[in-house]
Amino acid sequence: MAGNSQAMTGLGIVIAMKATANATTYTDIGEPTDITPPQSMDDEIEVTHYNSPNGTKEFIGGLTDPGECTFTINYIPDGATERLILGAKALRKPRGFKLTWPNGVTWTFDLLIRGFQPTAPLNDRLTAEVTGRVSGSVVITPAPSGGA
Repeated sequence: MAGNSQAMTGLGIVIAMKATANATTYTDIGEPTDITPPQSMDDEIEVTHYNSPNGTKEFIGGLTDPGECTFTINYIPDGATERLILGAKALRKPRGFKLTWPNGVTWTFDLLIRGFQPTAPLNDRLTAEVTGRVSGSVVITPAPSGGA
């Protein structure tokens, strides 16, 4: 007989960023509603040669592209989160981010904020989507012992 599922929802995820390049702490991003974490993809390098088995292409792994991270927030024009994000975007340099999953596992990475897109529907909440490019590795840290 199969055991109980360990599936979880995203409720409780926290996404935070360093307010300045030299900050040692993270500031929570206000009211995130949808987060797409970075997807790490390796480049492929073709190494096919005249004697490749069965005339089939061969590949090896190349550099890792850490991908993009996007998230949507409830948008408050000129709010603290907007000022934090647009301030980092204006500098055109990666900023430290931390994603804390509901079970306490954390992903930390540097993110170059490239896009900030508010939307204003007639009969719904204001939102803004933030798009960034990860620079360098994503560091995954297990939850603290006895944590969530």
